[in-house]
Amino acid sequence: MPEPTDAKRRETEAAHVAATHQALGEFVITFQWIENLYRQIGWFILDPERSHWPPMRLRRETNHDLVNKVTDLFVDLTDRFAFPNGAEKARDMLELKDKFHALRAYRNRLLHSTYVELKSGGEIHGYLRSNPELGVDPDTGELIYDQEAFSAQVINDKIGEYAEYVLRLNFNHVQLIHWHPFGRYEREE
Repeated sequence: MPEPTDAKRRETEAAHVAATHQALGEFVITFQWIENLYRQIGWFILDPERSHWPPMRLRRETNHDLVNKVTDLFVDLTDRFAFPNGAEKARDMLELKDKFHALRAYRNRLLHSTYVELKSGGEIHGYLRSNPELGVDPDTGELIYDQEAFSAQVINDKIGEYAEYVLRLNFNHVQLIHWHPFGRYEREE
């Protein structure tokens, strides 16, 4: 097989760089979509009739606070009403809260990291993601470096890992809509 030409190598490098940048952008858009879904769930709980539109609450919270507040609103709603599967859905929202807090931490590491092109012989061989914040091992006192080889595949794997959780969050949103009007499920005293 003939050696690739310099032009072909540069074209391959450019495609790799573009794919990595595109995957990072897709991750950010996906993350913002999840955050908006949390906001939609919270808005529906607070005002299911949409009588005060646009909603003014749940707009300025950090992602951490938004996920916590909406989860609390959802769990409180399932406590107040006797939804047939309310306890199951409340447990699911509590589990998803932990999953999406982990995703937020990952997003923060991605967006606040430095990216180093790994080059040799004038060719890009990949990227290294390096978090500038150093950790300290509590047992040994040694510094902990948060670094990883970085590529489109790393991001696509993370998006794939969270696909199930995003689907479950969306199902909880749809379930919320189907429970409405909530008064049908008043708890008996």
